[in-house]
Amino acid sequence: MPAHQTTSVDPIARAAEQQSWIKPEFETAVQGAIHSAFESMGEVGDNIKSLLHGEWMHEPLHAAVTDVPIGAWTATVAFDSAAALTGRSELDFAADATLYLGLAGAALSAVAGIADWSEIREPAPRRIGTVHALLNIGATVLFASSCFARHRDKNRAGGRALAAAAYTLVALSAHLGGNLVYEHGVGVQQKNEDDASSTSTQESEQGRCLDLDLD
Repeated sequence: MPAHQTTSVDPIARAAEQQSWIKPEFETAVQGAIHSAFESMGEVGDNIKSLLHGEWMHEPLHAAVTDVPIGAWTATVAFDSAAALTGRSELDFAADATLYLGLAGAALSAVAGIADWSEIREPAPRRIGTVHALLNIGATVLFASSCFARHRDKNRAGGRALAAAAYTLVALSAHLGGNLVYEHGVGVQQKNEDDASSTSTQESEQGRCLDLDLD
């Protein structure tokens, strides 16, 4: 099964797996802290976790909301490039607006992603998920820094450069996110398990009803 592979066939994901400075003990400790945080809230925590996993929409929430920051920041880089070439102020305004939208989307995406990552048990995809998260954090910090830099610098060159560097990290992170889904089945596996559990419960209930009818 893909979820049990110890070495990824993808070179970028394989490089992420080999980041030995990230200790398994650290990862499991963070996962334990996340689980404890949800458990401490009781039923409310269960509802929040269900919301973040996307059970209400029958699809992983993280996979859906990542389109917001990726799409918005793609537009930011595109508008920045066009503004640098033409000098049109309205393109600068569009770049700023999409940058802010991306930051807002990244916040929701991060929370949903942390909830999903906390459920990963296999060491290889868990390590890839950790690197994926660190790249996202780095990209978000750079984009946030770009917000300040582009308003302090009249020609906005510094802000645009920071946004371009951040987008490079986003591209790498998105690649690792795709690897988690398509090679390791993260998210897909969880959904299949939830569906199987739901089907089993329904069959059990139907069986009890049938027994009652026969009696």
